[in-house]
Amino acid sequence: MMALIVLLLSSVMVGTAIWRRNSKNNRQREGGWALVILIIGVGIMAAKHMHLPIPNPADWITAIFSPVYKPILKWIEQGA
Repeated sequence: MMALIVLLLSSVMVGTAIWRRNSKNNRQREGGWALVILIIGVGIMAAKHMHLPIPNPADWITAIFSPVYKPILKWIEQGA
């Protein structure tokens, strides 16, 4: 549990440093994306630390593209 607290505190410090550096240079969008990636990474690491089941990333991609698969396949078949 202590490792999780240290991980969260260090990620908050890194996120604050990223945000301050990018806000001085008027690059808020870049800093925002860096913070989003940092939050996702910390969330995945915390879930692994707590032994939560994390699905395979290939399954995530399949779930995202499955509604679009059939229209794209029909479009390719009509063009050929």
